[in-house]
Amino acid sequence: MALLKKNIWFIFYVLLASITLFFINISHLKYKNVYNQYQTSQENLIELVANATHSLFDTHEKLLDIIGISILQDKHLEIEPQKIEEHVRPLLKDPTVGAFGVTKADGEFIYGSTDPNPKKLGNLLSIPQSRNSFLETLDNHSMTFGRTYFSIGADLWGMPLRKALRDEEGKPIAVMTTLLKSNTIFDNLIHSVKNKKNLVIFVLRDSDLYFQYHSETNHKNKKLYDTPLDKSFLDTLYMNAATYYNLSALELKRDQKIISFTYTDKKEYLTSVKFDKTYNLWIVVHTSLKDIFSNFLETFFIYFMLYAGCCFLFFLLFKMIAKAEEKRQKDLIHQATHDMLTSLPNRNYLQKQVNSLIDNNDKEVHFSLLYIDMDNFKNINDIFGHQFGDYVLVEISKRLKSAAPKDAIITRYGGDEFILITSITNISSLREFALSLIELLSKPYHIHELVFNVGASIGIALYPQHGKDLDFLLRSADIALYESKKLKNSVHVFADTMQEGFLKNIQIEQALRNAIEKNELFLVYQPQIDKDGALYGVEALARWNSSTFGFIPPDYFIPLAETAGLMPKIGKFILQEACTQIKDIQKECQQEFKLSINISVRQFMEDSFYEFLLGTITKTQIKNMALTLEITENLFVEDVQYLVPLLKQIRALGIDISIDDFGTGYSSLNMLRKLPIDELKIDKSFVDDIQDDDMAFKMVQNIITIGKNFGMRVLAEGVETKEQREMLEKLGCEYFQGYYFAKPLPPEELNLFIKSYNKTKESK
Repeated sequence: MALLKKNIWFIFYVLLASITLFFINISHLKYKNVYNQYQTSQENLIELVANATHSLFDTHEKLLDIIGISILQDKHLEIEPQKIEEHVRPLLKDPTVGAFGVTKADGEFIYGSTDPNPKKLGNLLSIPQSRNSFLETLDNHSMTFGRTYFSIGADLWGMPLRKALRDEEGKPIAVMTTLLKSNTIFDNLIHSVKNKKNLVIFVLRDSDLYFQYHSETNHKNKKLYDTPLDKSFLDTLYMNAATYYNLSALELKRDQKIISFTYTDKKEYLTSVKFDKTYNLWIVVHTSLKDIFSNFLETFFIYFMLYAGCCFLFFLLFKMIAKAEEKRQKDLIHQATHDMLTSLPNRNYLQKQVNSLIDNNDKEVHFSLLYIDMDNFKNINDIFGHQFGDYVLVEISKRLKSAAPKDAIITRYGGDEFILITSITNISSLREFALSLIELLSKPYHIHELVFNVGASIGIALYPQHGKDLDFLLRSADIALYESKKLKNSVHVFADTMQEGFLKNIQIEQALRNAIEKNELFLVYQPQIDKDGALYGVEALARWNSSTFGFIPPDYFIPLAETAGLMPKIGKFILQEACTQIKDIQKECQQEFKLSINISVRQFMEDSFYEFLLGTITKTQIKNMALTLEITENLFVEDVQYLVPLLKQIRALGIDISIDDFGTGYSSLNMLRKLPIDELKIDKSFVDDIQDDDMAFKMVQNIITIGKNFGMRVLAEGVETKEQREMLEKLGCEYFQGYYFAKPLPPEELNLFIKSYNKTKESK
């Protein structure tokens, strides 16, 4: 069955062979049918001819008997032979009778209807053609046949019928001869037969095989009756009678059976015969097999046209099926080697092509593998759904195809990852090409009146320097990509020094995945103070003390968690833990203050974030007014169309929204004006240089001015000295956070800090 599915033409050839065998069988049966029809027709005809000739001969024999009796009663036979005409005149009126004559026993004519002078007709014993039959007549009491000949005077073929006149003692005294017009008799019979043109009829004398009649008689073959038929005819006749009819020669003649067989005499014939034992004659009808075959061909041509038509239709049908199957196979191969969404080759195709390049022994091969990963693409799927993500992926693939060199191989490796194989191996050219790709891929995507912004990071590996096969090349490119992802929108070429750091990061990432379950993650809180020195709030900060690697700084594991997609899980832990702990501290200290929590981009983009936030507030019973959610300004550049409605929902709950590290991102004043923002946080990098760097000073001044103009709070983080606080306060900043006031504190220490801080402030 698998073979049939594999090769549809095998089925066609089997079917064609079956149809051909059926056609041959049907054709053979049709030929046999035509043959049998001819045989049946011939046998019916031979029965008709045999009966007609026997009746004719019997009639003429009786006529001769009557005429003979009449002549014998006429005593003038010897004296006045011309008186004989009176007796035969009625006979001569028969159109089948050509002449009548009477000879003496010595063969001399005493009367001839065609000549007044019978002496001129010759002596029948002297004529070789008539001698034997004349002598046979003298010895035979029944009618005998003379050899058929052409009568020039009568211009016809005549068949002599003879019968002896005998005296009272039975001795022959004369012989009567009636000359029958053989053509008239038999031709009339043949003309009444259908398909007569294909038939050959002859009457054959058994004694010497001379023809008494032959349907092909004409003036040009007058010698036909002078030559007996070859004895092989009787041999073939008797052999077929014995073989196919189980009849001996004696039985065949005695029973006057009709038999048919194939006889060859220069040509092949279907021959049917019957013996007339009364007159010892063979009645023979035969048809050329060529004529039978020609008749068969008329039907065969129709059969052949039907056969050819069926074959042609089946050929067209199977050709259509084969083309459909071929297309299906190509589609299957295409599906197996190409991405259905983008129509780009997939990793299977990539594997084959790279193996083909590497296995090329004709020349030394060098090429580069670019591992392209789209930055922030997951946000599109999370916010707008996978349908819009697919639209963006299609556009990305189009841009890649438009920018890639002609000999490049572009594949979609999975998700938002693409692999590009190029013959460019020069490092500077590769960087230039990769940067141009990043620039192209980072341009906005306009889809259904929406605008999407994504970036691209690229890792590059060279063959054979960075790997001898595809797996090693991909690993090297992936390590380089990992370095690029740290910075976003950047390019890195693999270097051996990256591998150690990459492996360490992998190990740390694996440990980070289990950190929450192992209770290795914990929170510390850094107090936030207002301009009057009162406790304004705290910022929850995550810390990780790994059982394997020890204390891991947040500036190390937070980016790692972002890259690994762990921030939503860690963010949920931070939100729940911070709300629980701060609610307890507020209750114990009997003091309400703000809790600021950093929300990652991926966490914020999750469909369930809003519901999770409400659930956490309800569960911990922390007041909405006490919460401030910190987000980075880069978030707005990516997904502002989704974020604005969500932020408005959150703010409607009484929760404040703060932009963390303001001034380091790409937000515009126009965008800031549209956003429901309550607080701007000045990044520590500006605060660090505010005393020594005029640009940093102006930047801080501008941020404070912007915040106040938009009615927002401004909080400076990273305040570490009294001078920094005083300068910030002079510029109008009202809220501060940093080591000048307090380091990040565990919950227990925060509790003590608040109590102690409040007492100190009261004593002042």
